[in-house]
Amino acid sequence: MKNLFLTASGLTERTAELFWNVVKREPANVRAILVPSVVVENDAAREGIIVCMERLVYMGIPQQNILLYHLAYLLSQGYARTYSSYVQDIPVPLRLMSAEELQAYDMIVFCGGNASTLLRQVRRTGFAEPLRQAVENGLVYLGISAGSMIAAGNFPDGLGYLDNPLIPHAEKGSPCGEVRRKDWIALADGQAVYIRGNRAEIIG
Repeated sequence: MKNLFLTASGLTERTAELFWNVVKREPANVRAILVPSVVVENDAAREGIIVCMERLVYMGIPQQNILLYHLAYLLSQGYARTYSSYVQDIPVPLRLMSAEELQAYDMIVFCGGNASTLLRQVRRTGFAEPLRQAVENGLVYLGISAGSMIAAGNFPDGLGYLDNPLIPHAEKGSPCGEVRRKDWIALADGQAVYIRGNRAEIIG
């Protein structure tokens, strides 16, 4: 069953309690994949990666248990390799992971940044399909800002885990409770949309 936490700025103490109940593993034993913003053209964007890594470590996940998986390093789906074709064993951070490989981890975190660029890289690499399979089979998805938007209804070719579009960092968030309609959701810092199976609710 799929479990996703879509946030504007990460988990709070309150939402983290539910998160760990879902993960069902002590933080020190958790293996996590961190997908950073794909746009690192300036130091402000690079700082975002540092902050995301720090938040995971602050949650109690050992740094050596966190795989930094940068989609910009992956070849495009369908690309026929030329001068690297002799390389048989491509390291995981440089190739598309299978659903089975993803499921060896407990959680995947998609950072903030430019949501349309992040989604474009997910589609370019073909990462959406193994990700979908892994999430359906228990890999917990944590979205932060742009990472939440690509999972929601903000884009016609988004990941489709939630029909509703999200407005992260809203000054006033939508009321907590079950999400029933396809209206826009204003997501304040500190709130999250928790998706379990086909049910979604705003918590915070």
